[in-house]
Amino acid sequence: MTINKKSSRKIVISDEHFVWTVSPGSGYIIMIAELESYNGRRLEVYIESDIDSLWVNFPNTEHLNLKILRPKDLEFFIKQSLEQDWNPKEKGAPLVFKFDGKQLTKRLN
Repeated sequence: MTINKKSSRKIVISDEHFVWTVSPGSGYIIMIAELESYNGRRLEVYIESDIDSLWVNFPNTEHLNLKILRPKDLEFFIKQSLEQDWNPKEKGAPLVFKFDGKQLTKRLN
């Protein structure tokens, strides 16, 4: 399954073209990335964030973790995932990580 083109963004890392998107979760956001021109294995990174709680608690947001993703974050996630044996040209289930604020670790379901 490929990422929806209308809701995704593009990024080039080490001459490879990736598409990525962010999905909301409860207490976290999920960054999903894959190669733009190849239907291979996806990357999913779970990042702690209270971004959805913003609308529930507005305007009292000072205690919330409002983590947003920037292109340099995506580059970090993709490069570190590649170092941890993510092969985006390989078929298979998504490779899933969690981000602890410093590094990626494989996420246990």
